[in-house]
Amino acid sequence: MKKMKFFFVCCFIFSLSFSGYSEESHSDKNGASRDTTFAPSGKPIIQLFGNINYNPTQDVTKRVGFYIARAYLGYEYQFSKQFLGKIVIDAGRPTTVGTLMVWDSLGNQMFVSNTSKEGSFYTMFLKFAYLEWAPSSKFKILAGSIPLNHYITQEKFWKYRYVAEMFHDRYLKAPSADIGMIAYYKPSNILGFDLAITNGEGFRFDQDKYSDFKVGAGIDLILFKNWKNRLYYDFQKGQNPNLSELQQTVSFFTGFQWKEKLRVGFDLTWRINNNNLITQNTYGYSIFGVYDWSSKWGAMVRLDQVFSNRDQLTLPGWTYQVDGVGLIGGIQYSPIPKMKFSLNYQGFKPNNSILVFQHNLFLNVDFTL
Repeated sequence: MKKMKFFFVCCFIFSLSFSGYSEESHSDKNGASRDTTFAPSGKPIIQLFGNINYNPTQDVTKRVGFYIARAYLGYEYQFSKQFLGKIVIDAGRPTTVGTLMVWDSLGNQMFVSNTSKEGSFYTMFLKFAYLEWAPSSKFKILAGSIPLNHYITQEKFWKYRYVAEMFHDRYLKAPSADIGMIAYYKPSNILGFDLAITNGEGFRFDQDKYSDFKVGAGIDLILFKNWKNRLYYDFQKGQNPNLSELQQTVSFFTGFQWKEKLRVGFDLTWRINNNNLITQNTYGYSIFGVYDWSSKWGAMVRLDQVFSNRDQLTLPGWTYQVDGVGLIGGIQYSPIPKMKFSLNYQGFKPNNSILVFQHNLFLNVDFTL
């Protein structure tokens, strides 16, 4: 509760400071009056990610598959100049069951292999449902099931989310939305701040019985028009006696764009006490390059490297099974605006020699209405 009170106080002070900016002038520079009547309006939100996958990896049985990876359906409505509402339904696969952690009567931790299937495909669930208040162009608050800002900067710069997630999302399974509040303050065109307090479980879950919260903060710095940088930190202290360690995440991103054609980005991430378990740390980096030689054609290449500490190697199910090098490369074709196709290769070479090198060929599609 103290964290929530502090957050509300900060937001209140910011809103008072910038309330003077919310008033619109009713005269132009020559003193002539002009119409400032606001007309509320809304628009639908429809986006789909799909793909065809061929897997030539040794000994796999499922070689070819057709998938609808994501379908977003929603609506956005601008109530006034200061208030906006958005609701988005996500049709995907909501439940992922992995290795289970259990404790015996003496409190010793053990891992149990789980062979149950994942949740059903194309189940629809609420992803975004929030109200946005923007008293000025410099400050805004979002409350509800909100989009988080830990890797949005990287994702917008990458522009290939329909092909592959960013490092934070792909390997740490960090949710892209959560229930809570986030405030943005942008004092200038080169500097921006954000502060979020959320449940920490992601948008698929309600608050846990221990009332744990996650606090995250970020700084965006645009030194030059085409050079973007972001530093992000979050922490979550678990009240569950079996998962009581302080989990922390630190990430840094820098990206440079040249003449609307070439983009190069580097993303570095460190997770301490993953899932609130002591000494279980995961870290790594992602480096990518994108070249668009025309408005319709482009190409991209990306290298990911995932590491973890070696203290838990004797426990099956720890991150060591996904330590390794990820490779992504391909081309993109956009025949018309808001429609994109990508033919690409995605591979993963595990550090664990017992696991096989994974190979996948994809034809991905993304369209927005």
